[in-house]
Amino acid sequence: MKKIVLATMLVSSLSMADFIGGEVNLGYYTHNPSGTAQYDGDSIDIEDDLKWENEQDIFLKVYLEHPIPVIPNIKVGYTDFSHSGDGTPSTSFTFGGENYTTSANITSDFNLKMYDITLYYELLDNWLNLDAGINVKYIDGDISVDGRDSTGKPIHESTDFELPIPMLYAKAKIDIPTTDLSFQAEGNYVNYDGNTLYDLEAGVRYLFALGFGVEAGYKTLKIKIDDVDDFSMDTDFNGFYGKVVWDF
Repeated sequence: MKKIVLATMLVSSLSMADFIGGEVNLGYYTHNPSGTAQYDGDSIDIEDDLKWENEQDIFLKVYLEHPIPVIPNIKVGYTDFSHSGDGTPSTSFTFGGENYTTSANITSDFNLKMYDITLYYELLDNWLNLDAGINVKYIDGDISVDGRDSTGKPIHESTDFELPIPMLYAKAKIDIPTTDLSFQAEGNYVNYDGNTLYDLEAGVRYLFALGFGVEAGYKTLKIKIDDVDDFSMDTDFNGFYGKVVWDF
């Protein structure tokens, strides 16, 4: 009886291995900021006034796929994202109802976490791979600014924002015949009521043995949100990325 149970478990495991496939990506990327932010006051240049510069962070993506046509595949993702600045602003500005002047240094911090869940279908699966579906991106962010007012008094203002954003999703991958190389592009996009958000990446992948590989390319993120809890932002973050891949 035990032998029958063990054999059944082994067959089930092998069947599941054929049934479920997917991919794991762990990436490290650089992002150069540009644009503006606003909270109960003026539109502030994030480079000239908040002194944000190039930063590096991580991202993780996991894909799970199966052969049942009517049920979508699933992808989940996580991106950790931050910027900070320290210096004298190029002009005086109001943030959070407080007036920051050019007579003293300011420090600022921006933290953003993005959680993704995507349901998608595989439209093509040969040398040209094409996926399309729906993504929901949940954004959890905060921004703070410390400085001094015109009297020299220390001031601190901060705000946070959270919002789920439904988006369109697409991915294309081109396999180069007789090689382990492929080119791919992937992204999410939405535009509504003055808000625009997209995150796109395009790169070159090389696979080694057992489905393990590396990929390098360029990544861009656009965040334009209008009056979310009195906070608005129109920013771009662009830079190169590299990641390790397991295609199973």
